[in-house]
Amino acid sequence: MSINLFLDNIGGNTIAALADGKRLLEYHIEKSNANQIVGNIYKGRVETVISGMQAAFVNVGLQKNGYLYVGDTLIDKSLLGDGDIPTTLDIKEGDEIMVQAVKDPSGTKGARLSTYLSLAGKYVVYAPSLKNCSVSRKITDEETKERLITMLDKIKRKQGGFIARTASEYAKPSEIKIEAKNLLSQYEEILKNYEKVSVGDEVYSESDLVMRMVRDVVTTDVEKIIVADKKIYERLRKLPKTREKIIKNKLEFYNGKQDLFKTYGLEEDVESLLHNRVNLSTGAYLIIDKTEALTVIDVNTGSFIGEEKLEDTVFKTNILAAEEIARQVRLRNIGGIVVVDFIDMDSDEHREKLLETLEEHLKKDRLKCNVIGMTGLGIVQFTRRKKRKELSAFLNKPCPYCKGDGRVLSDDYVAMKIRTGLLDLFSSDFKSAIIDLNVDVCHYILEKGALKKDIEKYFIGKRIYLVPHKTYHQEFFKIKGDNAEVLSVPDNAVLLY
Repeated sequence: MSINLFLDNIGGNTIAALADGKRLLEYHIEKSNANQIVGNIYKGRVETVISGMQAAFVNVGLQKNGYLYVGDTLIDKSLLGDGDIPTTLDIKEGDEIMVQAVKDPSGTKGARLSTYLSLAGKYVVYAPSLKNCSVSRKITDEETKERLITMLDKIKRKQGGFIARTASEYAKPSEIKIEAKNLLSQYEEILKNYEKVSVGDEVYSESDLVMRMVRDVVTTDVEKIIVADKKIYERLRKLPKTREKIIKNKLEFYNGKQDLFKTYGLEEDVESLLHNRVNLSTGAYLIIDKTEALTVIDVNTGSFIGEEKLEDTVFKTNILAAEEIARQVRLRNIGGIVVVDFIDMDSDEHREKLLETLEEHLKKDRLKCNVIGMTGLGIVQFTRRKKRKELSAFLNKPCPYCKGDGRVLSDDYVAMKIRTGLLDLFSSDFKSAIIDLNVDVCHYILEKGALKKDIEKYFIGKRIYLVPHKTYHQEFFKIKGDNAEVLSVPDNAVLLY
């Protein structure tokens, strides 16, 4: 199957998707007014130093002060040498410093910041604090690694160094050299801007979604860049000559009448991202749930019973699940700690094979993942680097009724709340009560006799009318007292018992 990059703009929101045939690999949405700042560089002022944690809070002009920790950086730390990142923060309150955002603000937390800057190109990353040049871990050929380091050593200056990205393995030396020199010039411009701006000002802005995707994922593996938005298409068509090969051979404008993703058979995959259940081809399925601290994934056999003994069926289900889990965390941009409850297996060999499979598929991710291991209960823990907001932040919003709990009150409990309301009402000497409520709750009270004992005990001689409403939320009701001899009630009102 060929890998294609799809780009569109709908309602001011840029959408980018990477797909292998009709199977989504990545899906991103960037709102025009989104507060996404990862990669941006700011002139900040140190507000508070937490010396015991080698951290500080820094004012960078955002709603909340950013959190600066000495060990944070956008660079994969496995590519850095000893001493590249300092272990102590040499700053004090009131200092003006240059910082880079390494994580977007999230919830009640401000942005995560770093003084260890980096500028990413398609082929190389430049880091002013780096002492030596290095190469991506995904480039394994020793001769290629040596060639790239030798080339970059000749370009680098006394301050800083380069990291060769995966795309550099098959790039022309001239392309790498041009980009490396451009990054050096870019950094010089950043230093000049820093001297001119005030505290809280942006010194450098990271590329938008379109340019990041073209920069980071358009390699020899990507066959086409299919664009449904004319402005994006023209922008890519006019890229500098260093990207000429990409533009000539891969760029394609889509002017079909149907939605871009529907035309290419990706609509179903996009829709599936709205749900926490992911069905596997065998009838097994995953349940993906997000908590404040981590993401929990549960593996279920579902309707998959297999044709062999139980252990083999479980093993096959787990292997299939591991492959899909690696795809889903990348697709949904799930970051931080991930805990997976695989189905229990007795065989140590099967357990080892499962971990190998998970690690193998997580390596395809552009963000670093680290598998911690498996517990005796079959629980696997791994981490995925968190940079930008998870996809769910764009696709969903908290339920206005359950406030994010994911559950609503039961019919029985709503009936109990109505009972409490009636007790309060009749304590004020009302003779009658009219209750407007959800139609399903109304039916429940009538069919189950939910308030019958209370009427016989507390509400003797009282008139209680239920008025069902189809439009009322499950939990909503209102109780009105009345002392009139003849009540005015709607035609659908029901006298309770």
